Amino acid sequence: MDLDLRKVRYFVAVAELLHFARAAERLHIAQPVLSRQIRALEKDLDATLFVRDSHGVTLTPAGHQLLDDARYLLANAEAARSRVRRAANGPHRLVVGFRAGIVLSRALRDFCAEHPDIGVEARRVMGAPPARA
Repeated sequence: MDLDLRKVRYFVAVAELLHFARAAERLHIAQPVLSRQIRALEKDLDATLFVRDSHGVTLTPAGHQLLDDARYLLANAEAARSRVRRAANGPHRLVVGFRAGIVLSRALRDFCAEHPDIGVEARRVMGAPPARA
């Protein structure tokens, strides 16, 4: 059985809000569609995720477990999507030109620490200094 990430996202919205109508609004879908998708997820998992009664919606123990796992699963799926996008766009690089006498080491070290996925190259630039106005 495959776990449909869309249904998992829908589940998380309902689990966080404990309200189908507000979750549907957050997701920009109709509430009946959301209810059908949650029922389908429960069928896929062969587990009841919510207790629905006249007082509202609460999570079952299975629902609590899925909520814990779903947040991790969705975060990993988003991270994978980002890594694939970066790979498809090619490596990101920053080339910094500098003149003799300019110290860049601290700035470059700080930049590299904050952006480890960007390759940095420093190149010394020869030539006359810019004219002063």
